[in-house]
Amino acid sequence: MMTALPGWANSPVLMQFPGTGGGGNSSYTLGWVGLDGYDVFQVAAPQSIVTYRSQQIQNNLEQIRDQYLSLENPSAIVSNQPTDEGQPKVYVNTDYLMTITQEDANLQGTTASALVERLGQTIPNALARSYQERQPAYRERQFIYAGIAVGVAMLAILLLSLLSDPLLRWSMRGLSTTLNQNTVSDNQQHNLEDIRELVLPVLQLSLIASAVLWTLGRFPETRAIQEEVLSGLKVPIIILIVVVVAYVGVRLTYAIIDKLLIRMTDEEGLSGTYSRRTRLRISTLSSVIKNIANFVWIAIGFVIALSVTGIEIGLLLASVGIIGLALSLATQNLVQGAIKGFFIVLEDQFAIGDVVKIGEDAGVVENLNLRITQLRDAEGRLITIPTDEITRVANYSLLWSRADLKLPVHYNADIDQMIEIARQVGNELKADPEWGELILEDPQILGVDDFGDSALIIRVWIKTQPMKQWDVSREYRRRFMLTVQESDNPIPFPQRDIWLHSADELMVNLKGGAIALENNGSEKSSDQKTEHNGKRTEARTDRQPRTVPSDDDSEGSDADGDGDGGDR
Repeated sequence: MMTALPGWANSPVLMQFPGTGGGGNSSYTLGWVGLDGYDVFQVAAPQSIVTYRSQQIQNNLEQIRDQYLSLENPSAIVSNQPTDEGQPKVYVNTDYLMTITQEDANLQGTTASALVERLGQTIPNALARSYQERQPAYRERQFIYAGIAVGVAMLAILLLSLLSDPLLRWSMRGLSTTLNQNTVSDNQQHNLEDIRELVLPVLQLSLIASAVLWTLGRFPETRAIQEEVLSGLKVPIIILIVVVVAYVGVRLTYAIIDKLLIRMTDEEGLSGTYSRRTRLRISTLSSVIKNIANFVWIAIGFVIALSVTGIEIGLLLASVGIIGLALSLATQNLVQGAIKGFFIVLEDQFAIGDVVKIGEDAGVVENLNLRITQLRDAEGRLITIPTDEITRVANYSLLWSRADLKLPVHYNADIDQMIEIARQVGNELKADPEWGELILEDPQILGVDDFGDSALIIRVWIKTQPMKQWDVSREYRRRFMLTVQESDNPIPFPQRDIWLHSADELMVNLKGGAIALENNGSEKSSDQKTEHNGKRTEARTDRQPRTVPSDDDSEGSDADGDGDGGDR
């Protein structure tokens, strides 16, 4: 059966496109013609229709194959006939295949006659292979191979499931430090378990998919499906591989950083205040480095994914530069926060594990990177603060801390004795083996600090190890309370003095003026009236101008009873 291409395929219509030939003609490109999933030969056409021409010629070749397979003694003879323009028309047996154009020869660096000779070898070989792959012996052998492939894949999946735990333990031993070969940090174990939980299912699924795809490629009827699946899923599969590799790279980087951190903090001699500070700084730096490593892996994966999808990276980078310039104002807070976070780490303003107060929020620093700071407050809440919003920080645990104690003492107690008790309790606490190592210096008894409503306040300062001031304060108060009880001194408690007067000692008139009663019961006004030079005058107390309210105005009368009690 001979099938002709529609329209331009049977005529030299391709010559109407720009260009008259030559390998440098950029208007034309090459496309493959396949049979049963194998590439057989190439043809040339303008880029916009090269796929269409290749598909039409492939359809002709498939019809020739069907005719070839129906023969009792299959054989293929390739011949050609020139057209009026001198272009050879290729036939297989008596069926039309294609017309060779000058562009076909030019783009492949040969001549039209040489292409005809090449087709005379490749096409019979391709048809013979198609015939061979449809024989029962070949199919039986391929079914056996397919069963072996699926069995190997299932066995590999089973082995991965059984060996996942030993591999995890082996990885942990590899990441353990020289000082502690049997244990790893919780972060290292968490990272390795995350890798296993992600990579193991991906590997198992990949093994099954690979076995299925390999099986599809064993048979000529399904080889085209394999090709379509691979071509259609090529970009998603590569992107998935990039994502998995980037994720595994991030987790392994975390584990290696944790290993270096443990190795540095396990070194002998890291004891004392400054060494503790060094450990905190190392922990903070590791968190920042992890954040940077995360960004680097994501950036590398993103660039690789773009290159796989065919996007020009150079053009993208130029576009990113322009877009970055346009978005610079919108992202200035993020940039400022990153710079501020860098200087926080560099200057050791605070680190992971410190107790700090940022603005109105206070707590232990749980996480710190160039973008955010996270605090855990006393109620267990996790507070996230953007780095660019940090302006002032109060660090309660940098190098050393101080227990600031304000001890209430009863007014009737012997103050000198109470000061000595405070000093005695401080010295005993400093001499205690358990508590003494938390106290850096002898307690300072500052003396009476304030006269409170119900007690005198004795102030005591105790310099402690970082973040130990609260523990030392609680223990000091407990011992001070017990010592005061043993000394039989009264414990201060809220108290108030109330002055009582009999009902006939004071009477208030309707105008608010106070009138004192003499012993005989006669009234005597508090405003004394006298005679001076024949004129009667009133003796008054000096009062503030009414534009400046006094403390007694709110009560409606003078506290001492010697004023006039209000406006007149």
